[in-house]
Amino acid sequence: MKNSKWPDFLFTVVVRFVCGIVLGCLALCIFDWKGVLRAFSRDDTHGPLILLVLCGLAGGIVAVFTVPHWQTPWYKGIRGRDDGD
Repeated sequence: MKNSKWPDFLFTVVVRFVCGIVLGCLALCIFDWKGVLRAFSRDDTHGPLILLVLCGLAGGIVAVFTVPHWQTPWYKGIRGRDDGD
């Protein structure tokens, strides 16, 4: 019986999405930390949280869509399927 590559692929997508969210949030905090602190000091929590969510989602989407083709389940390798694997 052949091992399915789908569980590995789904695990890769989930891990890349979560790490992309973390990196997107860190990027916002690194590049706009003064704006975030200024907004929190004025009791404005909606603006920074919305930016945090948007940057996190953008980072997660970019991380998922940059999965290398050789990590996808439909990748057949160099030889393909007709060479008697």
